[in-house]
Amino acid sequence: MEKILYQTDEFKLKPSGWYKTIPPKKDGGTEFEIMLSGPIAFTDRFIDPATRKEKVFLSDLNNIELVEKASILTALQLPSLIEYGFTINEKHIRDLGFVLQQMRSTTPLSTIYSGVGMLHTLLGPLISLDQPYFSNEITNSTSIICDNKYDLIPKGNLSEWLQMYKEEVHGNLSLELDVLFGVSSLVTAFLKYHNNVEFSGTIFSFTGQSSTGKSTAAMLAASVAGNPTKGTENLFRSWNATRNALEGYLSGNYGVPIVLDELSAATFHDTTGLLYSFAEGQGRQRANINGDVKTPKN
Repeated sequence: MEKILYQTDEFKLKPSGWYKTIPPKKDGGTEFEIMLSGPIAFTDRFIDPATRKEKVFLSDLNNIELVEKASILTALQLPSLIEYGFTINEKHIRDLGFVLQQMRSTTPLSTIYSGVGMLHTLLGPLISLDQPYFSNEITNSTSIICDNKYDLIPKGNLSEWLQMYKEEVHGNLSLELDVLFGVSSLVTAFLKYHNNVEFSGTIFSFTGQSSTGKSTAAMLAASVAGNPTKGTENLFRSWNATRNALEGYLSGNYGVPIVLDELSAATFHDTTGLLYSFAEGQGRQRANINGDVKTPKN
């Protein structure tokens, strides 16, 4: 007999999926179960601060996990989970939607914080990198979710990185300084949080002749935090973008080193003004269609 993971009224969640118990139709008959779907469970839920709408984490209890709007639980939208690998009996879609909404109501509502690095929360400070790292002030860490837009998941392990540092970096003053630049990003944010420094970040410029290793050195500095290669969510980007795009990419960053390569590729003229914004930790102030000042990006 399978273990029952969740039960409410006539519905049961087992490792093999959701089932509904059908009572006997006449005296002396036997009850039986119909399968509503494969396993679908909630691992978390939160209110999206941008839209004020609820989102949920759905899991198949194996290797699939999705973040979807709560409206996915309606009979109209539930079948769309099939394309992600979930198994659903569409004949009983309304029963499945109903029991999933019941299960959702028993899942605690978490608080989501956007950004990476040293974050301020109502419960205390935390550091958001590949995962949240909580201070001793935060006792209920299960109620906090961090929204991370960068690729900070380690691709290797610390011992391999330290071995690389010992063989390739140690003893080379310039490369040792590169690593310090990367580490100082989070250290500066930590000191700023505790009011030990007044500036929110630092900017380091690597100059030199072409093909002398400037980009490689910058990648080394960023490697202390995440993926240092070029990519949409990686820590190595080009200046070949609009000012708004660069501000958007750096917004919500409170201590993760970012590399912007090839200043000569910038498509706008006021690079000095943008660098001042980076150093101050606040983007350009803008007005909305009503003339009111928008909240600047940090």
